[in-house]
Amino acid sequence: MIRKTVIITGGFGDIGKAIAEKFASNGYNIAMTFLNSFDNDFIVKLKGFGVDVLALRCDQTSESEIINFINTATHEFEYIDAIVCNAGKAEPEELLAEKSTGLIDEILSVNLRGTIIFNREISKYFLAQKHGSIVNISSIYGETGGSLESVYSACKGGINALTKSLATELAPNIRVNAVAPGIINTKMNNDISKEAIIYAKNQTPLARLGEPQDVANAVWFLCNEESSYISGEILTVSGGALRL
Repeated sequence: MIRKTVIITGGFGDIGKAIAEKFASNGYNIAMTFLNSFDNDFIVKLKGFGVDVLALRCDQTSESEIINFINTATHEFEYIDAIVCNAGKAEPEELLAEKSTGLIDEILSVNLRGTIIFNREISKYFLAQKHGSIVNISSIYGETGGSLESVYSACKGGINALTKSLATELAPNIRVNAVAPGIINTKMNNDISKEAIIYAKNQTPLARLGEPQDVANAVWFLCNEESSYISGEILTVSGGALRL
């Protein structure tokens, strides 16, 4: 029996690790990207589930590095079943009027352009295979907008539109969905002020921040056969905050 493999971009972030562990514990080989952080102990932990792990540095702003990663992963493993486009970059909280063009271009390149290129390249493989699942990591800001994070919000709104468009393009054999987290308890959100965190908890019906495992569970659901009739959807994981 051929073991399934999942590709996870940004595999060493808090959410990336939770997703990788969820899939590895369910018998999936893992192919993951990283940029600046590498955690060999985590690789050992994943291999402890009896799966194979490939971790390669990949700059998401580089088309050639994305293409090289996809080519390497698809040659290394017999069967890619799913991809989770998780890699992203936080945006400093400040007025759009104060943001430099360089910062705007960087946020757009990592969060939106990079995700589009990953979707494009894996689509070629899945179309030839006639099967596959794509899950893009979005954000509730893609629907509500985030004050002082307008460029990040624009990227996530673009990812939502990409997800819905590609779901139609690739049907019926390939499913495309997105998970849109609320504020998740990760290192990426360390720059959010304590006042903003308290406010977020108070505005969340479930009265807590999300945990990386909450996102991983949603991703797992959208990739496996239990969601075989779901495509083109944005699954919100926000503790009910998006309703408000």
